[in-house]
Amino acid sequence: MKIIFDTDGTLTDFNKFVQQYAIDFFRKKYGMEVIYPNKLEIEDIFDMNSFFQKKYSCTLEEAKKYTKSALDKFWISTKFVSFSLLSKFRRGARRFIREAQQEGHKIEIHTSRDKTCEKSIIGYIARSFTILQYAINGVFLKDSQFYFYLNDELKVKGIIQSKPDIVFDDKPEIINELSNNGLKCICVEGNHNNNLTESRNIKKIEEFDSLILKEKIESLIGVKKLKYYKRASKSDIIFGKIKIIRPLLISFFKPLVLHEENMIYSENEPIIYAPNHRSTLDPMIITALIGENIHWAALLRFFEGKDSIFNNSKNPILCKLTASIFKSLEYFPIDRKTDNPKANNFKSLLDMVNFLTIREKIGIFPEGTTRRPEGHEFGTFDDSFITLAKKTGAKIQPITTIWTKNQDLGYKVIINFGKAFDMSDMTEKEAYEFYLKTQQESLQENQKKLEKLEQEITLKKTLNNRRYKV
Repeated sequence: MKIIFDTDGTLTDFNKFVQQYAIDFFRKKYGMEVIYPNKLEIEDIFDMNSFFQKKYSCTLEEAKKYTKSALDKFWISTKFVSFSLLSKFRRGARRFIREAQQEGHKIEIHTSRDKTCEKSIIGYIARSFTILQYAINGVFLKDSQFYFYLNDELKVKGIIQSKPDIVFDDKPEIINELSNNGLKCICVEGNHNNNLTESRNIKKIEEFDSLILKEKIESLIGVKKLKYYKRASKSDIIFGKIKIIRPLLISFFKPLVLHEENMIYSENEPIIYAPNHRSTLDPMIITALIGENIHWAALLRFFEGKDSIFNNSKNPILCKLTASIFKSLEYFPIDRKTDNPKANNFKSLLDMVNFLTIREKIGIFPEGTTRRPEGHEFGTFDDSFITLAKKTGAKIQPITTIWTKNQDLGYKVIINFGKAFDMSDMTEKEAYEFYLKTQQESLQENQKKLEKLEQEITLKKTLNNRRYKV
């Protein structure tokens, strides 16, 4: 689950900061008085533009320049450090974010502090102070998790593009716009958003109380959907731990990748990876190349500890290891009709639908087995993955593999990534035919590449032998 947080007024109490610092500053320096106490921004609370228009008998555009100058003087004073660096998070905020991190949820910070967007030393300091502010409050995030915007309009566009599952903010204008775009929002209450009402997409909280938050999130997301988020996040944590062997796998198998530019992984959309099936090692090497957790459909016997992914070795330890890995990574057990006439895969199919609904990535081998009729390039394809993609709006990523036996090649497998396609404008029959055509063309390309490599090796050996004889 991806959770986006605003900073000012959401994680920090901006209303309190204004009361402590801004009111006295502008009253003493400019003689301003509070006009709109329930506004959020300082310039709106004092109605600064109107104040300067009256004081200098100037136009609105000229008044805006005076307003900007006054605000700059306020922020350049020690108030900048007090606000952007030393402001404490609301009660319970640190605990909630850290628990979300521990559960494997993705955290992003989207803030429209305009100074952070300046391409100058001031901008660098403002961005650094913002990131440091989180660390001081006990929340440790990577720089890449922070998104800075010049204004709220750009911020809203950025949040919508990021496709979060929940957004924490405090501005009614932002929350209403996000809600209208179908995003789930939690509003942190303040003087400026009292008129905002709860709805199907909007819930309100006063502080980050864990019990209240749990209730609000469940009402927004749904208890059933949350269970799938938790399962996916837990499996991502396990994947993150075993991902350390990724370089070793790539180094050992030395895959030759064709059309690497088509290899996609996007957290913003569901994807069904649909390779041909030549080896039980296919999911291992494809996952290693993509570098992200893919939930594969696999035969039931692997989950029962009767077989292993390690070249189908029946070694009990390898079988138990395979079963443990498959279950931990939330793979889907499939019982074939050929193995069990009473096979029922309803639960696995339901899990696939729900994982794709929360924008997870799944892998399906439409051939269902590494066996195929002699002389045939492919086995029999099951087109149920097409129906699954149609139902969930997932993209389909065609992939073909050929495992080599020629030790002189260096490569143990050739993997060809076809271009992923969206079948929303296709019928299921059209999508299936397009997929088969793509797979056939890709496999032919694999075979031609393999033949060319073997010819090069043969030629090289011949030349070396001739030199040796001479």
